[in-house]
Amino acid sequence: MITIKVATLDDAESISFLGKKTFDQSFGHLFHDRIDLTSYLNETFSYEKISNSISKTHNIYWIVYKGNLSVGYAKLKLNSSSKFIKSDKICKLQKIYLCRGTSSKGIGSVLQQIIFDKAIDQGNEHLWLSVLKQNKRAITFYDRNKYQIVGDHSFIIGKQKFDFWVMSKKLIN
Repeated sequence: MITIKVATLDDAESISFLGKKTFDQSFGHLFHDRIDLTSYLNETFSYEKISNSISKTHNIYWIVYKGNLSVGYAKLKLNSSSKFIKSDKICKLQKIYLCRGTSSKGIGSVLQQIIFDKAIDQGNEHLWLSVLKQNKRAITFYDRNKYQIVGDHSFIIGKQKFDFWVMSKKLIN
């Protein structure tokens, strides 16, 4: 049975673990230097950083359980502008990750609908995200859900540069 709930500080340790695990599962193979990946994981998904992020009122986290086991999470950042979208009613889907073996089961779609509903409830008209250009599976998922590519940017982790699409979805017509 799948359960999705809004995360609290009590979930910070689980999200820290999930962040490291799912990022490594999704992108670890792209790193030429494992030390760069490990440093990024330890900094980005530290318990302290996740706890601090959960505490901010403009961040909303969800955690996904299969039975009693946490298998995924998402983060919505409210009031998050993008130079590619002309709106002041905009938020960012900053993270949405599921453990390997849980994709293609409809969990991502359910989680995403919960995020859409919350974004709309908070008065947002647009939702945007960054997706690695090489991540064809995610791009296909976002295309299917009516996101459009509106720009691109790069991000450097350690010694590597990664290229991303910025995708946006209009929430309210």
